[in-house]
Amino acid sequence: MRIDTFRGAIRLLGLVLPMTLLASAAQGQAFGLAVNTKTVNQKSVYVVLPAGEAMASDQGQSVSVPGVATAQDLFSIVTGDADATDGSTAVSSATLGVVSLLNGLITADGVVAMASSSIGDAGANSNAAGSSLGNLVVGGAAIADPAPNTRMSLPGVGYVLLNEQLPTGDGVTTTGMTVNMIHVVLQQPVLGLLGQVTGYRTVGEIVVGSATSSVTR
Repeated sequence: MRIDTFRGAIRLLGLVLPMTLLASAAQGQAFGLAVNTKTVNQKSVYVVLPAGEAMASDQGQSVSVPGVATAQDLFSIVTGDADATDGSTAVSSATLGVVSLLNGLITADGVVAMASSSIGDAGANSNAAGSSLGNLVVGGAAIADPAPNTRMSLPGVGYVLLNEQLPTGDGVTTTGMTVNMIHVVLQQPVLGLLGQVTGYRTVGEIVVGSATSSVTR
Protein backbone atom coordinates (compact mmCIF):
# COMPACT_ATOMS: atom_id res chain seq x y z
CA MET A 1 0.00 0.00 0.00
CA ARG A 2 1.59 3.25 -1.17
CA ILE A 3 0.02 5.61 1.35
CA ASP A 4 2.42 8.48 0.55
CA THR A 5 1.38 8.41 -3.12
CA PHE A 6 -2.29 8.33 -2.13
CA ARG A 7 -1.87 11.29 0.20
CA GLY A 8 -0.13 13.30 -2.49
CA ALA A 9 -3.00 12.69 -4.89
CA ILE A 10 -5.57 13.85 -2.35
CA ARG A 11 -3.55 17.02 -1.60
CA LEU A 12 -3.42 17.77 -5.33
CA LEU A 13 -7.17 17.31 -5.61
CA GLY A 14 -7.67 19.89 -2.89
CA LEU A 15 -5.41 22.39 -4.67
CA VAL A 16 -7.24 22.15 -8.00
CA LEU A 17 -10.75 22.51 -6.56
CA PRO A 18 -12.20 25.96 -7.22
CA MET A 19 -12.32 28.22 -4.16
CA THR A 20 -16.13 28.60 -4.29
CA LEU A 21 -17.00 26.49 -1.28
CA LEU A 22 -20.36 26.90 0.42
CA ALA A 23 -20.38 25.06 3.74
CA SER A 24 -24.11 24.37 3.48
CA ALA A 25 -23.61 22.50 0.19
CA ALA A 26 -20.34 20.55 0.64
CA GLN A 27 -19.27 19.07 3.96
CA GLY A 28 -16.66 16.61 5.16
CA GLN A 29 -14.81 15.32 8.18
CA ALA A 30 -12.22 12.63 8.89
CA PHE A 31 -10.17 11.21 11.75
CA GLY A 32 -7.54 8.55 12.21
CA LEU A 33 -8.43 7.00 15.58
CA ALA A 34 -11.26 7.43 18.08
CA VAL A 35 -11.59 5.66 21.44
CA ASN A 36 -14.69 6.06 23.59
CA THR A 37 -14.88 4.11 26.86
CA LYS A 38 -15.81 4.86 30.47
CA THR A 39 -12.31 6.23 31.08
CA VAL A 40 -11.19 7.48 27.66
CA ASN A 41 -12.80 9.83 25.15
CA GLN A 42 -10.23 10.65 22.50
CA LYS A 43 -10.30 11.44 18.80
CA SER A 44 -6.95 11.86 17.05
CA VAL A 45 -6.02 13.71 13.87
CA TYR A 46 -9.56 15.00 13.43
CA VAL A 47 -10.42 17.53 10.71
CA VAL A 48 -13.63 19.21 9.57
CA LEU A 49 -14.07 21.17 6.36
CA PRO A 50 -14.54 24.77 7.60
CA ALA A 51 -16.85 27.34 6.03
CA GLY A 52 -15.19 29.30 3.27
CA GLU A 53 -12.31 26.87 2.75
CA ALA A 54 -11.62 24.24 0.09
CA MET A 55 -9.29 22.00 2.13
CA ALA A 56 -8.28 21.13 5.69
CA SER A 57 -5.75 18.54 6.89
CA ASP A 58 -3.88 17.32 9.96
CA GLN A 59 -1.33 14.63 10.76
CA GLY A 60 0.39 12.89 13.65
CA GLN A 61 3.31 10.51 14.01
CA SER A 62 1.76 8.17 16.57
CA VAL A 63 -1.10 7.72 19.01
CA SER A 64 -1.26 5.32 21.94
CA VAL A 65 -4.08 4.44 24.34
CA PRO A 66 -2.50 1.81 26.62
CA GLY A 67 -4.18 -1.58 26.38
CA VAL A 68 -6.66 -0.29 23.82
CA ALA A 69 -5.03 1.02 20.64
CA THR A 70 -1.81 2.15 19.01
CA ALA A 71 -1.48 3.74 15.58
CA GLN A 72 1.34 5.24 13.58
CA ASP A 73 1.62 7.79 10.78
CA LEU A 74 -1.90 9.26 10.88
CA PHE A 75 -3.10 11.71 8.24
CA SER A 76 -6.57 13.19 7.64
CA ILE A 77 -7.72 15.51 4.86
CA VAL A 78 -11.03 16.89 3.59
CA THR A 79 -11.69 18.83 0.40
CA GLY A 80 -14.83 20.40 -0.98
CA ASP A 81 -16.22 22.48 -3.82
CA ALA A 82 -19.76 23.83 -4.16
CA ASP A 83 -21.13 25.38 -7.31
CA ALA A 84 -24.82 26.16 -7.78
CA THR A 85 -24.48 25.78 -11.56
CA ASP A 86 -22.02 22.95 -12.12
CA GLY A 87 -22.68 20.92 -8.98
CA SER A 88 -20.83 20.11 -5.77
CA THR A 89 -18.21 17.62 -4.62
CA ALA A 90 -16.72 16.61 -1.27
CA VAL A 91 -13.90 14.15 -0.61
CA SER A 92 -12.67 13.04 2.83
CA SER A 93 -9.95 10.57 3.73
CA ALA A 94 -8.01 9.22 6.69
CA THR A 95 -4.87 7.10 6.33
CA LEU A 96 -2.79 5.29 8.93
CA GLY A 97 0.30 3.10 8.98
CA VAL A 98 0.67 0.23 11.45
CA VAL A 99 -2.34 -0.23 13.75
CA SER A 100 -2.79 -2.54 16.75
CA LEU A 101 -5.98 -2.83 18.80
CA LEU A 102 -6.65 -4.56 22.11
CA ASN A 103 -3.09 -5.81 22.60
CA GLY A 104 -2.81 -7.28 19.12
CA LEU A 105 -6.28 -8.80 18.78
CA ILE A 106 -6.67 -6.75 15.59
CA THR A 107 -3.72 -5.51 13.54
CA ALA A 108 -3.20 -3.88 10.14
CA ASP A 109 -0.18 -2.55 8.29
CA GLY A 110 -2.08 0.21 6.50
CA VAL A 111 -5.56 1.73 6.60
CA VAL A 112 -7.23 4.02 4.05
CA ALA A 113 -10.75 5.36 4.59
CA MET A 114 -12.17 7.41 1.76
CA ALA A 115 -15.62 8.91 1.23
CA SER A 116 -16.56 10.84 -1.91
CA SER A 117 -19.81 12.63 -2.72
CA SER A 118 -20.94 14.54 -5.81
CA ILE A 119 -24.12 16.10 -7.11
CA GLY A 120 -24.91 17.72 -10.44
CA ASP A 121 -26.78 17.28 -13.71
CA ALA A 122 -25.80 13.58 -13.82
CA GLY A 123 -27.41 12.98 -10.42
CA ALA A 124 -26.23 12.46 -6.87
CA ASN A 125 -23.74 9.82 -5.80
CA SER A 126 -21.55 8.85 -2.86
CA ASN A 127 -19.08 6.00 -2.58
CA ALA A 128 -16.17 4.55 -0.63
CA ALA A 129 -13.91 3.89 -3.62
CA GLY A 130 -10.23 3.86 -2.65
CA SER A 131 -10.79 2.56 0.88
CA SER A 132 -8.60 -0.39 1.89
CA LEU A 133 -7.08 -2.41 4.72
CA GLY A 134 -3.52 -3.71 4.38
CA ASN A 135 -2.48 -7.02 5.95
CA LEU A 136 -5.50 -7.08 8.26
CA VAL A 137 -5.48 -9.78 10.95
CA VAL A 138 -8.42 -10.35 13.32
CA GLY A 139 -8.03 -12.87 16.14
CA GLY A 140 -5.10 -14.50 14.36
CA ALA A 141 -6.93 -14.87 11.03
CA ALA A 142 -5.88 -12.89 7.96
CA ILE A 143 -8.77 -11.02 6.34
CA ALA A 144 -8.33 -9.90 2.74
CA ASP A 145 -10.56 -7.20 1.24
CA PRO A 146 -13.56 -7.49 3.59
CA ALA A 147 -16.91 -6.74 1.95
CA PRO A 148 -18.76 -3.64 3.10
CA ASN A 149 -20.20 -3.98 6.60
CA THR A 150 -18.48 -7.28 7.39
CA ARG A 151 -19.20 -8.22 11.01
CA MET A 152 -17.01 -10.54 13.06
CA SER A 153 -17.50 -11.70 16.65
CA LEU A 154 -14.76 -10.98 19.18
CA PRO A 155 -15.42 -13.44 22.04
CA GLY A 156 -15.12 -11.81 25.43
CA VAL A 157 -14.81 -8.37 23.82
CA GLY A 158 -17.80 -7.68 21.54
CA TYR A 159 -17.66 -7.50 17.76
CA VAL A 160 -15.99 -5.63 14.94
CA LEU A 161 -17.40 -4.10 11.76
CA LEU A 162 -14.92 -4.01 8.88
CA ASN A 163 -15.24 -1.62 5.95
CA GLU A 164 -18.35 -0.12 7.50
CA GLN A 165 -20.24 2.01 4.96
CA LEU A 166 -23.19 4.20 5.98
CA PRO A 167 -24.91 6.08 3.12
CA THR A 168 -27.11 9.12 3.77
CA GLY A 169 -29.31 11.47 1.76
CA ASP A 170 -32.20 11.00 -0.64
CA GLY A 171 -30.00 10.39 -3.70
CA VAL A 172 -31.62 13.30 -5.53
CA THR A 173 -30.93 16.59 -3.76
CA THR A 174 -28.66 15.23 -1.02
CA THR A 175 -26.10 12.44 -0.81
CA GLY A 176 -23.50 11.39 1.71
CA MET A 177 -21.29 8.56 2.94
CA THR A 178 -19.53 7.65 6.18
CA VAL A 179 -16.77 5.04 6.04
CA ASN A 180 -15.31 3.43 9.18
CA MET A 181 -12.64 0.94 8.18
CA ILE A 182 -12.37 -0.77 11.60
CA HIS A 183 -15.19 -0.25 14.12
CA VAL A 184 -14.90 -2.26 17.32
CA VAL A 185 -17.95 -2.32 19.59
CA LEU A 186 -17.02 -3.23 23.18
CA GLN A 187 -19.68 -5.18 25.06
CA GLN A 188 -20.30 -6.70 28.47
CA PRO A 189 -22.79 -9.50 29.23
CA VAL A 190 -26.03 -8.73 31.03
CA LEU A 191 -26.69 -11.35 33.71
CA GLY A 192 -30.13 -12.57 34.77
CA LEU A 193 -31.29 -15.00 37.42
CA LEU A 194 -28.81 -17.71 38.36
CA GLY A 195 -26.11 -15.82 36.49
CA GLN A 196 -27.28 -16.70 32.98
CA VAL A 197 -26.44 -14.27 30.19
CA THR A 198 -29.59 -12.54 28.95
CA GLY A 199 -27.95 -10.13 26.53
CA TYR A 200 -25.09 -7.70 26.02
CA ARG A 201 -24.66 -3.98 26.57
CA THR A 202 -22.31 -1.67 24.76
CA VAL A 203 -19.63 -0.15 27.01
CA GLY A 204 -17.40 1.54 24.43
CA GLU A 205 -16.09 1.62 20.91
CA ILE A 206 -12.91 2.00 18.88
CA VAL A 207 -12.92 3.43 15.36
CA VAL A 208 -9.89 3.35 13.07
CA GLY A 209 -9.94 5.28 9.79
CA SER A 210 -13.14 7.30 9.46
CA ALA A 211 -14.18 9.55 6.58
CA THR A 212 -17.47 11.36 5.96
CA SER A 213 -18.57 13.41 2.96
CA SER A 214 -21.88 14.97 1.94
CA VAL A 215 -23.23 17.44 -0.60
CA THR A 216 -26.55 19.20 -1.09
CA ARG A 217 -28.01 20.69 -4.24
